[in-house]
Amino acid sequence: MFSLRLICPAEEAELVSVYLWEQGTAGIREQEAGAEIVLIAAFESDLTRGRLLNRFAHYQPEWFEEESIDWAEYVKSSWPAREVGDRLFLAPAWSTAATPPGRHRVMHSPGLASGTGEHPCTLLALQALERHSPNVARVVDIGTGSGILAIAALHLGAQEVLALDTDLEALQVAQENFRLNGFKRPPLVAGSCNCLGADCSTLTVANIDGTVLLSMFDDLLRVTSPNGRLILTGFPEWELAAFLNLLPGAAVSGMNEWRCLVSFPSEFPPP
Repeated sequence: MFSLRLICPAEEAELVSVYLWEQGTAGIREQEAGAEIVLIAAFESDLTRGRLLNRFAHYQPEWFEEESIDWAEYVKSSWPAREVGDRLFLAPAWSTAATPPGRHRVMHSPGLASGTGEHPCTLLALQALERHSPNVARVVDIGTGSGILAIAALHLGAQEVLALDTDLEALQVAQENFRLNGFKRPPLVAGSCNCLGADCSTLTVANIDGTVLLSMFDDLLRVTSPNGRLILTGFPEWELAAFLNLLPGAAVSGMNEWRCLVSFPSEFPPP
């Protein structure tokens, strides 16, 4: 087993950890070092050493080989079940924690290809869905990844859900997460919103990189019915102005440097 050791400011540790998971780490250990955090990420192969050292050059990277650690158990201890918002309970597949009264249990598999469910943008989107998805006719989740948002929408009372992604590996993870939550026929589609008809969504949610969101904005608007709602997240505060130019009057929520917008197509300015 190989390990990458990084030293980063405490306020950046969460974002760096997200990047490490995206790079395929088997697990991450954290150690406090004054105002900084030491992150030690495990990798099964030495083949990505050069790429990783270059990618994280600003964090004093060190690559070394160490004795075997039971990373499966370490990952389990690193991702406990947690309450999200007022009605959701995000629980790893292995968690035996009881679901608190009045909450819906959303089960997932942290550490797989499409994320851990712990990123601030995922949490912001879940909170927005909690407020807006109950009883809507159809929720369309663009770039569904692990499927957590679509699954939560079903638990919260959406009548129908459609989850799309262009990444087939992500769709496999989403399929497994739907199965974990008792949905035997996951409504998954390989593709993006350009394959959807106009006004097909009562609530459209997209948790994607800001540049990608802006590039598909016209399609997001097209597929969302005039009386529907649009939830966008995946971008930091410094990109917020670009979205507010397109969505004046949108409600904004935030967590750390990340932002989430909720708007109504009827409020959008004419083209």
